[in-house]
Amino acid sequence: MNTLFVKSAPHGDFAEVSALRSGWQTRLQSLLNQQQPVMFDYYPLPKIPQEITHRLEETGYRELILENDQWQHYLIPNPNLAAGGTRLRPPA
Repeated sequence: MNTLFVKSAPHGDFAEVSALRSGWQTRLQSLLNQQQPVMFDYYPLPKIPQEITHRLEETGYRELILENDQWQHYLIPNPNLAAGGTRLRPPA
C-alpha cells in the first residue's frame, strides 16, 4: 500500500470511522468492500490491525497520514476501482 505523509487533509467526501466506536471493524470492512474513501481514526489502537492493512493492500488503497495528527489516516481507493467512478483530488 502506498503511504504518504501530507500537511493537509485531502479533498473529497470521506466516510468517517473511529476505533473508539463499537462496530468500527464491520463498518470499515463494508466501506472497503464498496471501494469508498475513508477517514480512519484508529486511536487508541497501537497500530492499524494487520488484517485491515492486508485488505487495503489487496484492493490498491492509498493511505494518506496527516503530519500533525498521525492517528488520522485517509484511505483512498484505487481511482480505477472507486464506486461510481468517483475521483478524488490529492491534497494541495
